[in-house]
Amino acid sequence: MEELQTKTMEIPVGHKTITCHFKERDFGDYIVYDVLSDDDNYLFTISKQGDVLFNESDMHRKKTIMDPRELNELIDVVKERVIGELD
Repeated sequence: MEELQTKTMEIPVGHKTITCHFKERDFGDYIVYDVLSDDDNYLFTISKQGDVLFNESDMHRKKTIMDPRELNELIDVVKERVIGELD
């Protein structure tokens, strides 16, 4: 596994904007992005193909990551818009 670049994007969710950091990791034939909030809380991992993954070991540190409705909306926005911009 090789860590590549990190990109920061402002993502509109509901009536606010969330700053997300996308840390790119290369597993050879599979590239994923760890999505972190502005305060470096792990939110989820998404592949270039749009598959959403959750890394349990990164999630267990925090009891509350984000309101589940906002997290769902954030995932939808990332899948629709952001994956193309990360290439």
